[in-house]
Amino acid sequence: MKLEVIPPSSWQEIFPDWEALLKAAVEPTIFLSPCWISSWWHQFGKGKRPCMVAGWDESRHLCALAPLYFEDMHLGGVWGRPLALRFMGDSGVGSEYLGLLVCPGDEEKFLRALSEGLRGQWTLADLHGLEEDGALPSTIESTLGTSRRIYREILPCSRILLPGDYESYLASLPQKFRRNIRSRTNKLVKNFRVNLLRTTREAEIAPHLERFFAMHQARWTAKGHLGSFHDLRKRAFYQEVSVGLLERGCLRFYHLEVDGVIRASQFGFVFDGRLHSLQEAFDQEFHPVGVGGVGVVLRAMAIKECISEGLKGYDFLGGTEPFKTRWNTITHHTRRVRIGAPGLKGAVAFSVPVGVLKAKNWGRKRLPTWLLKLRRQLHA
Repeated sequence: MKLEVIPPSSWQEIFPDWEALLKAAVEPTIFLSPCWISSWWHQFGKGKRPCMVAGWDESRHLCALAPLYFEDMHLGGVWGRPLALRFMGDSGVGSEYLGLLVCPGDEEKFLRALSEGLRGQWTLADLHGLEEDGALPSTIESTLGTSRRIYREILPCSRILLPGDYESYLASLPQKFRRNIRSRTNKLVKNFRVNLLRTTREAEIAPHLERFFAMHQARWTAKGHLGSFHDLRKRAFYQEVSVGLLERGCLRFYHLEVDGVIRASQFGFVFDGRLHSLQEAFDQEFHPVGVGGVGVVLRAMAIKECISEGLKGYDFLGGTEPFKTRWNTITHHTRRVRIGAPGLKGAVAFSVPVGVLKAKNWGRKRLPTWLLKLRRQLHA
């Protein structure tokens, strides 16, 4: 296998091969697609050093791709310039599932070659978004590191397994919540003109996103927070990636229109038979009597659309908060792994962040609940 580092200026040249690899890879995810990774790099790549490593076979067939980057670590008194090795897409935009794209049977071969090619270039590998039930996490760990310098975090995610019809799905929900969904939906439809919209044309993306951003920001600024879309890079990312997702036919940007005004939106996309719900927003000023917030109504309608489309799942991505689990979710997990490089510098680069994490975890388990709540309020 021949490895080649592809600079961002040449990524577009391999897009067709990249797309083909995405379909053939052992653990594909939309978060490793060309449109997602390139959009992320355009908006969040400043100050980072790209390391997109392609693996080619003898017939010049792309059989593996590692979208990586290097970033300076700030460890105070550590000499030299310690570098963290990370997955592209790992910050700022909610890329829950990351990793490598590798054709079946080439995993160990590619990782051995990749490990050798990167030897001496990184101090700490900080890799997250690896799906816990996949084969790659363990292979990556055994190839890049030793057991003495590996720290794992297992993080929960929530997903609905969808049946073949909507009524069967509703029947699986707790009775009180099921009644709540029906009641809210019926009262809203009875008293207003209600439409479920979906962004299907490129010309609709900008106005729909502007409404989406405005609703989301209004809610969080009212609570004294900056809000996710205070960062202009994130807004630009959503604009850029929306075009790419729409071109792929997988954008599912839903809106609940009430009397001609969008009152709630859900930004998601379909991949591998599942809708991934990335972000939601609703008009916090709109609370019809007997309906309250309309976010629940929109989600129920979106799930119904998923079932009509024949999708097999609805993915909430990271977290197991009650507002997700009440929809009859199952829990699966991702892994974040930190691997210290050989040598003293690697030992220090590994020990500092891992030590901080262990201390935080110790505090979460032992400090009183009221104190943890006060700490969250002070940092809000």
